Amino acid sequence: MADNDSNEHDNKGGRPLKFQSVAELQRKIDEYFGECDSHVATRQYFKKKADGTQYLAEEEYLTDQQPYTVNGLAYALDTSRDVLIDYESGKYDEKAEDFDGTGARFSNTIKRAKAKIAADVERRTMNGSTPAAAGIFWLKNNNGWKDRQEVDHTTKDQPIPLLAGLAPAELVVEDDDGSTAQADDSADEDQQS
Repeated sequence: MADNDSNEHDNKGGRPLKFQSVAELQRKIDEYFGECDSHVATRQYFKKKADGTQYLAEEEYLTDQQPYTVNGLAYALDTSRDVLIDYESGKYDEKAEDFDGTGARFSNTIKRAKAKIAADVERRTMNGSTPAAAGIFWLKNNNGWKDRQEVDHTTKDQPIPLLAGLAPAELVVEDDDGSTAQADDSADEDQQS
């Protein structure tokens, strides 16, 4: 009964945290990235002897680098993207046990992991190992990239004055030979009436 009372006090009636400490979360994140990175692994295969019998042999090989992904990270942490977003938001930071005394928080740990994933996507996009459209799509939807031009239509934070009254009353056009001619405004006058 005493154990239940202490559990209720620590948990305050809510669901227990997915990760009990920032150190535990960081360890699992590091394991995920380590599995994605090229590393030496062992595989078994059947090999034939000269007499035709087979036996199980083992060899080491270097794995291929795998892309980092948010869904892959969530899967490795045995959770979902939504739970990662909750941890990233700081929702659980006050509940984190900081064993190393650095003041590390769940939110910073998830943000750093997602920044590493974004850097990997960007690098793969830039070096051509990921199709550009796929990388750009991912970066727009997951990393805040924008595909637009922003034009500031102000001058020192002041609106640009309207051009009315600033144009000359009559337009004089100079030809290549140096002669001048007045522009015909009769078409404009017809449209105004």
